[in-house]
Amino acid sequence: MELELVCVRHGTTKWNKEKRYLGHTDIGILPESLTKLMPVKKVLEGRTFRKVYCSDLKRCRETLDWIYPSSTDRAVFDRRLREMDFGEWEGQTYDQLRHSEVYREWLDNPQSVTPPGGEAWAHFQGRLTDFMNSLTALAQAESKDNRVLVVTHGGVIRQLAAMTISGSAFWDFSADPGSLFTLKLTFEGGKWIGHL
Repeated sequence: MELELVCVRHGTTKWNKEKRYLGHTDIGILPESLTKLMPVKKVLEGRTFRKVYCSDLKRCRETLDWIYPSSTDRAVFDRRLREMDFGEWEGQTYDQLRHSEVYREWLDNPQSVTPPGGEAWAHFQGRLTDFMNSLTALAQAESKDNRVLVVTHGGVIRQLAAMTISGSAFWDFSADPGSLFTLKLTFEGGKWIGHL
């Protein structure tokens, strides 16, 4: 079974521009980010997708509506595709947090440290694993088109890549606002194996 996962990170928000942690806070994209999304819109023009998934947060919904408007009536808006919840760190910048010992430990090893009042790494990874497992049935059904569009967040894209590409880690990847990241997936031995 093979699947092509076309991942798009949402357009730039005010908090992205200000380099603030943005997890579950529900803010929209800046009007000027539409221009930066134009190259992605052109790449997707005329392409078909077996399924379209989108984080349920406003910044992703607005991005999908702009880059692939024909899909918004059939898109699945999925909470599992939300960015990690940064808890008390939401809206904070590196400069505001850098003196916190817990924050520095989290930067070094996010898998073992949970932001105060935020989401544990195991939960974040668990919901993304659950999402990937749900794609198995989709890939098993016969279809010529095994391409799936996912509009989501930078941390989600990084983690999906790290979970599927052997020998890789979360910080090995980057996904700027408004960028497109394609994962080619093969289902082998009960799990998805990915490559760029």
